[in-house]
Amino acid sequence: MRRELKVREDLASVELPAGPIYSFVPAHGGSRAGAVAEQLSRTLSEVPGFSVLLAGFAAREYSLWNPADSPRRLDGHTWGAFVFDSHGLEVLDAREIYPRQLRRVLEFAQQKYRIVCADITEAKESHSLETLRASECTFIVSHSDRASLEMAREKRQWLASIDMAEECGLLLDRVPGGVSSEEAEDITGLPLCSLVDRPEYIQRLAGWLVAEETFSSEPAYAVVN
Repeated sequence: MRRELKVREDLASVELPAGPIYSFVPAHGGSRAGAVAEQLSRTLSEVPGFSVLLAGFAAREYSLWNPADSPRRLDGHTWGAFVFDSHGLEVLDAREIYPRQLRRVLEFAQQKYRIVCADITEAKESHSLETLRASECTFIVSHSDRASLEMAREKRQWLASIDMAEECGLLLDRVPGGVSSEEAEDITGLPLCSLVDRPEYIQRLAGWLVAEETFSSEPAYAVVN
C-alpha cells in the first residue's frame, strides 16, 4: 500500500506537457462550428485517459449546461472562470472572463486537460484573438455551398492578416447542391482536414487528433473522410 501511494505521489508530481487548444471558427453565423466542437469534444472525452474541456463564449441561456448545475472555478482566483458538467462533458463558460485574463485561464486549462476545444462562434473580438493566439490549430467550419466557402475564404484571409493562418484547416459540412471537397479547398485556400456531416467523420477526426496528441510533436494536416 505504501509503495502504491508513493507511485501515485510521484505521478502527481510529474509536470505534464501542456495540452493543445483547437479553435473552431464559423464561416458565417449559420455554420455549425459550435455543434461540431461539442460533438468532437464528447467523442474525445470517451477516449480512455483523455480529459477534455470545451470552452465556449455563447450567451448563458443558450449554453450546453443545465442552469441548475453548480459551477466550480477552474482555478481558485480567476474571476469569471467557471466550469460546468454538461452530461459528462466539462464546459468552460469563458464569456465573462476579462480578455486580459483569458490567456492565463487557457494556460491553466492546458495543464489540467489533455485537449481543449474552443468554440469562438459568439466570442468578442478580444476573446477571439486571445484564444486564437493560444491555439495549436484553428478549424474553420463551413457548409459546402459556394457562398459559405467564400466566407470561409474571407475568414482565412482575416487570419492571414494577423499571422494566424499557417496552422488553419477546413472542416466541411456537406449540404445538397454543395461543391466537391477538391473545389472547397480551391475556393477557400484551406487544406481539408475532415468532413463533419456524419458521426463517423467526427469519430475519425477525433482519432486523428488523439494520434497527433499521442505520437506527434508537430501538427500535421491530412484529409479525414
